[in-house]
Amino acid sequence: MNARVGKSSDISHSLGYAQNRDKDGGILLANFTDITASPEEQARDWMATANDYKTRCYTIIISFTPTETVMLRSMPDNGMDKIRTIIQDFLDELSERGNEVSECPYIVARHDNTDNEHYHIVIRTTDMSGKRFCDKFINKNANRAAACIAMKYGLEAPPKAVERETAHQEAEGQRRKEKAKRQHKPSASQLEIDEKMRRKRAVEEAAKRKSMLKYVIEKAAKKTDSTEAFIAALAEEGITLTRDEKKGICAVMTDPGGKVRKYSLAKDLGVDMTLIPNLSIQDKPVVKSQHSSPLKPIHQPRLNVDGGGSSRNAEHEINDGHNSDDPDEEWKRRNGYKL
Repeated sequence: MNARVGKSSDISHSLGYAQNRDKDGGILLANFTDITASPEEQARDWMATANDYKTRCYTIIISFTPTETVMLRSMPDNGMDKIRTIIQDFLDELSERGNEVSECPYIVARHDNTDNEHYHIVIRTTDMSGKRFCDKFINKNANRAAACIAMKYGLEAPPKAVERETAHQEAEGQRRKEKAKRQHKPSASQLEIDEKMRRKRAVEEAAKRKSMLKYVIEKAAKKTDSTEAFIAALAEEGITLTRDEKKGICAVMTDPGGKVRKYSLAKDLGVDMTLIPNLSIQDKPVVKSQHSSPLKPIHQPRLNVDGGGSSRNAEHEINDGHNSDDPDEEWKRRNGYKL
């Protein structure tokens, strides 16, 4: 099986030659064409809606070897059903390679005047929407498509065309594998998006943590009637109090991840200080021993009371010293937005 491509500016001649009755000329397949009309009538219909291109139609001759011709002619109905399937597959393969013929008028006519049975395909270069048929690399694509279909059906094809088609299929397979690998590997932009989302979630979790601390501290202050009872109630929740030179009275706790957090009751948590007993806090934590609670692990490291070094928490580093309970403001400040 072989394909040979030609082009013509004369639609009437191409349709007339393909359907030459002296060479059989019977139409095997047609698209957007009245097969009951004469070649002259078909040509008038095609030209009525064709654009005035230099190349107004392409002709592709599909030919078979003498051995294949004998085999096809020995089949019922001279192998017409088999030929229809083969040529339709060829046209589909040609379309897959970029030369889309399904929207163009075309005919496929049979010639049996030689020992090599062959078929003439005439394709108009103007599709049904008035656009030009994409003929880029049509010679190469037709030859390789014919080789591909020949390999599929066990037919003969030019060795060079088979070699090139085999290399093409191997290259396509490799490209598909590389594409699949790329799809499973996140791009740099996706990694950046994931990092921003992780930071946003961290800020939201910090806001929730501060809200819970405020609730626990104010609840303990309302339910206790002495400083000792208030401090003991906080200790049961895993919270200690310290005094910071800049922030004043601070609550210290350890989050579920084991990180020590330190918040100013007034500035960071917004605690109603009128509820808090008059605390006399020295330069050391009020409560030295800790108990397990939902807010902290069993073992909580002590915190220096001077407010420096490791006592700074991640939220204050993000806020750069500014206070806000609004997660969006936290996120915007962290990502460099001006507020």
